[in-house]
Amino acid sequence: MKLSQIAQVLQAEILCGKQNLDLDIPYAAASDMMSDVLVCNDADRLLISGLCTVHTVLTAQILDLRAIAFVRGKRPTPEILQTAEENGITLLSTELSMFQACGELYKQGMKGRARTDGTD
Repeated sequence: MKLSQIAQVLQAEILCGKQNLDLDIPYAAASDMMSDVLVCNDADRLLISGLCTVHTVLTAQILDLRAIAFVRGKRPTPEILQTAEENGITLLSTELSMFQACGELYKQGMKGRARTDGTD
C-alpha cells in the first residue's frame, strides 16, 4: 500500500516526510514497546505507535523504516520532527486508537509479518 493511501485510510495528518508518499509499504508493526519493535527486522513496515518520543524515531532509523503513524492524536515535538526529517522518516498523526488504526489498515489489505521464530 502506498504511504499516501495509508495516510488516507488512517485519516492522518502528514507531519513531515512528504517525499516518501509514493513508497509502497506492504506490512505494519504496532507497539508502544520499542524492544518489541526491534525484533522486527524488515524495513518494509509501517510502525504504528502511541509512544511519541525521539526514541521511537531512532528505533525506526535503526531498522531503516520509512514511516511512523502516531495514534491517539499524539503530536511530536520539534526535536522529534527534526530527527525524523534528518533520517528521511515520514511521520503521520491520527486520532484513531492503535486498535482502530490496525483494523482499518488490515481491512485495506495490509498485513503483519511473522517474526523469524514463526510468531507475530
